[in-house]
Amino acid sequence: MRIAALFALFAIGLATELTPTDLVRQKFYDLEEELWRNVTDPSWRDSGLGGDVELTKAFFALNEQIELIPRPKRLTLKSWLWNKVSEKLQVVDGFYMNFMEFVRHQATPGAVPAPVKEWLDMAESILMDPKTSVAQAVRKIHGFLEHGDIFRSVVQEEDSDVCDLQMSPHQLIYDMYNTIALTEIKGYAMMQFSWMLLRIYGRGNFTQEASLTRQRYSERTGQTATAARAALAMSKRDLYRCDPPVHTSATYAEVTRLLQGYVENEVDMNGDATCKENCAFYTLTENHGCYMEQFCYKQDKCRGRIIDCQYLDSDMWVCPASRHSQRRYEWIEYENGRTLGRVGSCRLGATKVDSWWRWLFWHCSYCMCLCDDATGSHRFFSLREAKADISNNKVVTGMRLVKLGKVFHIQIYQGKLVERGFVESSEEVLAQAFDPEQAGVLEGVDYHTLTYERRAIDLDELDSPSGHVLTGARFRMIGAHLHFEIRATPFNYTTGKLHPEKSQWISNDNTEGSHTPRTRLELYKPDLPTRSHAALRIDSQHDQYIEFTHSDFDADAAQSTVPFIDVQPVVPSKALNTKGATLLSGAGLYHRGARGSGGFIGVKVITYDYSKHVKAEPPPSEFVDESETTEFVPIVN
Repeated sequence: MRIAALFALFAIGLATELTPTDLVRQKFYDLEEELWRNVTDPSWRDSGLGGDVELTKAFFALNEQIELIPRPKRLTLKSWLWNKVSEKLQVVDGFYMNFMEFVRHQATPGAVPAPVKEWLDMAESILMDPKTSVAQAVRKIHGFLEHGDIFRSVVQEEDSDVCDLQMSPHQLIYDMYNTIALTEIKGYAMMQFSWMLLRIYGRGNFTQEASLTRQRYSERTGQTATAARAALAMSKRDLYRCDPPVHTSATYAEVTRLLQGYVENEVDMNGDATCKENCAFYTLTENHGCYMEQFCYKQDKCRGRIIDCQYLDSDMWVCPASRHSQRRYEWIEYENGRTLGRVGSCRLGATKVDSWWRWLFWHCSYCMCLCDDATGSHRFFSLREAKADISNNKVVTGMRLVKLGKVFHIQIYQGKLVERGFVESSEEVLAQAFDPEQAGVLEGVDYHTLTYERRAIDLDELDSPSGHVLTGARFRMIGAHLHFEIRATPFNYTTGKLHPEKSQWISNDNTEGSHTPRTRLELYKPDLPTRSHAALRIDSQHDQYIEFTHSDFDADAAQSTVPFIDVQPVVPSKALNTKGATLLSGAGLYHRGARGSGGFIGVKVITYDYSKHVKAEPPPSEFVDESETTEFVPIVN
């Protein structure tokens, strides 16, 4: 069989939806079989074609296929078992680099063939060195893999570092498998090349040795693939961001002035300017004036609704916040000793605020209330769709929440999907900013406004059906709840071709009125999440909801709206590499918090399930050599 015909083998695709690595292995089995037929054919060896050089051309073509496989990044993990395996993988990779340099030179048209001694030295170093050969490194790798289930053990050890790795456990296992499988293909190819070369040079028959090498390799790869597939099927596929080392405006944003703590005297909360009621009477009212220009004259009045007032004490010191702050007060200290917020120095100077008696029998009390005032408030969520450009076969490769002006948006990253689950480099698709007050922008169509009655947000984890990938996300209103949805598009795994016309929006339309209603995630005396000394963990579950509310009175004078919004991009680490992006199938919203913290609402993504594509198919057949097996002839330098 001529080399041109051997090259043609690489153009044949298998019907099964194998991973790129598993597919190259299967193709190499076919190529290897044809090469052995040539090598064991006396007419081919004696034809004057130069069997050794022709052999290098075939393996050079194999390397071109290997180079097309997406390279997992080098994984630095804590696992001692993985580190041991990784050491031997690097040995094989180093051998392979030198091997390909030799092959590339010999396969270059017009190149002068190397002396026979160089060919034999290379074969000997690959097969026979008891300490540093490829064969020895491969045996070591197999020994480590037999030591235990490396995939599950590594994921268990690395679970706490998933945020740092920015890889889902599933993606980590898949990259580990590809790293091992790809390196073993290289090692196996070098060993088979060496057996073939020794046969060409008449050093022995080596059919049995090559057949045994193939048998052991097939068994080993089958075991590795089975272990990886089982681990993939059981591993988590979600990925999210954890707390950064330092919270900054680049990592979080806030809804502002929704149900904010507000000091108001009851005389200004009724149209008669009387003090005949008490603070608890005012559950829902508004500002009606500023009696005698007292403390009300010194603060920004509530231009919306005043809600749920309570009496704490008659007299207090109030530290006002700066004019550019979304807070009204830094802290409040009552004469009875109770403090709201963190009392300390006051840059603008604390103001003494005292209740008073009117006509001897009316006590005009200062109340601590909640103000729901949309004026200057950042409380809007975009309802516009964030979609990948599926007309150009692009899919979502990452996601984040961003605040542009007063509006929160879903913002995506996208990349072009090609064959066998590979996605080309990511690009950010910037959300289009808009002002809720501009002409043509409609509430309920373009955006949602949080209010006291409509401030719930659903927390769900949404995945696409099998055979679909993530191509978009959006917010939608269901009753009084802000609801998260994803768009799924079917695709052909082998070709990577999307079917845009079959795209569908997926959501969990469960409500509080359903047979099995959503459960509410309660916040207990929530302080600012940026003040937490411990790492905040995900404490929400699928099919829950949470309501935006005020921070704790004692901890923060109820000046902030919690939860905060995590705006860190959630882009699997491979997507930040020019070598390609990670394929996703789903996304969701979650809450990360703890008791006594307002926590963060963040977005998570779900990586594509590769478990059904990982399979080490056995070789199609065994070697056939009708010539008599001869004893091995040692290499003589």
